[in-house]
Amino acid sequence: MPVQVWQDAVEVPQDPPPQLNAENHRSRAALERILKDPFDDAAWADLVRTYDEMAPEWTDWAKDQHWYAAPVSVGLAHIRPVPWIVEVGCGTGQATLVLSKAGPPVLATDVNESMLTGAPCLPQTHYLAADVRRLPFRDGSVPLLVGLNGVPHLHEFTRVLAPGGQLLWCTSFGAGTPLYVHPDRLADMLGPEWTTRAGRAGHGEWLLATHNA
Repeated sequence: MPVQVWQDAVEVPQDPPPQLNAENHRSRAALERILKDPFDDAAWADLVRTYDEMAPEWTDWAKDQHWYAAPVSVGLAHIRPVPWIVEVGCGTGQATLVLSKAGPPVLATDVNESMLTGAPCLPQTHYLAADVRRLPFRDGSVPLLVGLNGVPHLHEFTRVLAPGGQLLWCTSFGAGTPLYVHPDRLADMLGPEWTTRAGRAGHGEWLLATHNA
């Protein structure tokens, strides 16, 4: 079933998105393997190596992508208020910077410590090296999970999210993002226990899913 698409009044970029050869990117190949089998350890290891290699240049590259975190900013306007936020796959903190301005404390996580070393020091923000497959949170304890250009592990997200918890899943460049899952596809993967809405911002997309259980 298609996701409800929300039409926000947002600025449209005049500059084109970067051309990342997303369909043939090695990250896309690993992502598709994981979506078929979330326990494909070799695919997860491929992603860790890929982003470890890119870590030294990541901040400088992302700095030139002026609309990189726009979907996070717009998606956040649709969430219900929460006492704290967990970010997964935070990289060097492009979305973390947006989250830190939202108000609630932020715990930003990434499996690659090489990425975390490039993340900025931000108010009410703590960084933690953690695998998205084994998040260090109690069952039913997290009010909001946020990911930008990440790899979803829906079983783990469902485990840690509180009743009525929210998942904000974003991509910087839509289908041009190597780590991309179409919002309709992600909604189908989540299943009927979730209420979803989606929208566009900058060059990318956001999906907000609320767990009804």
